[in-house]
Amino acid sequence: MNLAWKALLAAGATLTALLPTPAAHTRPCAEATSPCPGELRVPLDWSNPGGEKISVAYLWIPRGDRSRPPLTTAIANGGGPGPLDPSYAGLAKTLLGPLSDRVDILMVEPRGFGESSPLSCHGLDVTRPKTIEACAHQIGDRGGFFTSDQAAADLDAVRATLGVRNVTFVGASYGTLLGQAYATRFPKHLRAMFLESVTGTGDDGYEEQGFRNQQKLGLAALRNACRRSPACAKHNPDPAALWDKLLKRLRAQPDPKLPIGQTGHLLTAAANPDARSTLAAANAYLKNDPAPLHRLMNRATPPLPDKSPAPALFTYYCGDTRFPFDRDAPTAERLRQLDAYAERHNVYAPYQPSEATGPVADWTRQCAHWPTPRQSPPATDDRPNVPVLAISGQFDSDTSPLDAASVAARYPKGHAYTVPFGGHGQLFGFTPLGECLQGVLRSFIADPTKPAHPDCTAESYRLLGDFPTRARELAVPHGHELNAEQRRTVAAAFATAADAIAPLNPTSLTPPPQTEPGLRGGRVLRTEDGPITLHRVRYVKDVQVSGTIHLDPKTGTATATLTTAPGNRLSLSWRPFRAENQTELHGELDNEPFTVRIPTR
Repeated sequence: MNLAWKALLAAGATLTALLPTPAAHTRPCAEATSPCPGELRVPLDWSNPGGEKISVAYLWIPRGDRSRPPLTTAIANGGGPGPLDPSYAGLAKTLLGPLSDRVDILMVEPRGFGESSPLSCHGLDVTRPKTIEACAHQIGDRGGFFTSDQAAADLDAVRATLGVRNVTFVGASYGTLLGQAYATRFPKHLRAMFLESVTGTGDDGYEEQGFRNQQKLGLAALRNACRRSPACAKHNPDPAALWDKLLKRLRAQPDPKLPIGQTGHLLTAAANPDARSTLAAANAYLKNDPAPLHRLMNRATPPLPDKSPAPALFTYYCGDTRFPFDRDAPTAERLRQLDAYAERHNVYAPYQPSEATGPVADWTRQCAHWPTPRQSPPATDDRPNVPVLAISGQFDSDTSPLDAASVAARYPKGHAYTVPFGGHGQLFGFTPLGECLQGVLRSFIADPTKPAHPDCTAESYRLLGDFPTRARELAVPHGHELNAEQRRTVAAAFATAADAIAPLNPTSLTPPPQTEPGLRGGRVLRTEDGPITLHRVRYVKDVQVSGTIHLDPKTGTATATLTTAPGNRLSLSWRPFRAENQTELHGELDNEPFTVRIPTR
């Protein structure tokens, strides 16, 4: 670490030493028996406690069992950053389950949002860079104090005001950055720290995501998943080369249904189970079969970003992060440095700079227009000797497993765990994976000194190899009860049904489309907690399938009653959403029972 950064971190330690000692009395929330919102006046600049004051809001959620002392107080931050929501009280108690009887919960709203002295400006439109600069000018120098190092001091002031002496920090996504700021600046009362979807910090204490190539991370995730699928490995042995060919095709022959910049979202969504078809769909497109990739793009296209986000997002994102430009340089020079870095390191690959989209690339460029003269690294190098569990998803292109591993390694008792096939922010999902991670959280809070051996996984599918267009191209079922023609009928019906339920994979955090066209015709209707209805759906061109499919979450079984044109009747039963190279299928075809194994195609 160079001397300049040592001086900065020493300044952070000085800031901590200057914090005023809170009054000995506690606020009314400390004795509350139900969720209690509160507010505390704190310095704008904690190194100048006698200067301007601002308000910080918080939510205190007391434990259910008041007959004995709390096991700990969980300081919870779910990321963002953003305002508190009253519904968080119920969510927090759900995450803790039975432990909510023994654990108090404290949530402190980050300064600058909601009820915590919110920042505002007029005319902000992130598509017009001059308005970003104008917003920064309206807010002025005080905006430099709406950052994670100051928010950590707010958090500790609320803790002290409530008389809390034993805390366990629980953070997800951007909340893990606040956790690191708190742990390194206010370790005295910290018992342990649980971090999920971990934001990495460097030796200088700044967040490291300032210029991350999310598309390359997504391609790496698809490559790793493809290797575990014999069908994918056979048809798509080099995902990077495949994607290069796709982009070259789209540059030479633009497709209005596939804006080239938007295709990057298919790579950064590699953790979504819909990614099972990404490489196969790209392969099909290059063979002049556009239907699979058009459908995938239609599902994956994200909503348009807010053109006028909360100004505090700029103060945190731009103030907390290390970027490849000089903070003190004029805007034009920062942009020049940014472009030079991008060209030198090919950071948009496999995309060209004009094609690149995504939150990291967008925010990095926008932050070049937002001055951050105050040096404000979130974390210091004073890492407390407390248990730290850092969890990441293997296919998370926002906060990668390398982030979790590097953060855990900075703490004497830090441990990292990677969720196979996992994505970003899955602790909060009401899915089997979410429930598993919540169990890990509860065990850690109950006894953070006990070694953690999680066995959570999101690996619930195998990547497809290709998309057949006719029944004769489908994978042939293995079994002795059926002749060749019957096997093709069963294969077509099963492939159609499996394709229809794929978006309902329980590890997905993306709501499935309630209705959409079949891949090559017809319509699929999905109802919440009801059957999936197929109306003349064609997965392959020469077989039309109608009927219903039921999913039983208790048994993990799918059952289908189907008819095909010209008139076969089938009943099928199988266990979907499993990382298997073959699916065992039971059923009847025109009243003849059979059992077959169907390879993943």
